[in-house]
Amino acid sequence: MNKGLLFFVTCGFIGYLPFMPGTYASALGCIILYIFPVDSIMSYILVIICLVALSIICLNRMRLVSSDPPYVVIDEMAGMLVTMVGHRATMINLIAGFILFRFFDIVKPNPIRYVERYKKGYGIMADDILAGVFANICLYIFLFLKGLLS
Repeated sequence: MNKGLLFFVTCGFIGYLPFMPGTYASALGCIILYIFPVDSIMSYILVIICLVALSIICLNRMRLVSSDPPYVVIDEMAGMLVTMVGHRATMINLIAGFILFRFFDIVKPNPIRYVERYKKGYGIMADDILAGVFANICLYIFLFLKGLLS
């Protein structure tokens, strides 16, 4: 397997860390957003579209032994980025977004579980993107109810 593709889909080999590699990749997404906050929502969405498209291309080129091997964690990073679309990268937003995203990614309520059935890289990415959408909406509701939405 191409080491460059593997480096990318494992988020710098984070996917090989023991115990919850998807959680580590989600946390890496939070760290990146905290260090490099994006002010323009359109730029942010463009970055996510490019990341998801590149991820699907890479995943479809790989010969994966299962439909979503645990070492592939680029989907968790992308899902975390989707969770934070339109939100400022403050510590409380990132922590709340992280918890919400991990909840939806692990529990996988329908329709998240359904889109996971798509073939190849599409299914690997789709469930996490949709989990990110659910988490994003819940984060808006949470921040609105707490009076923190600005």
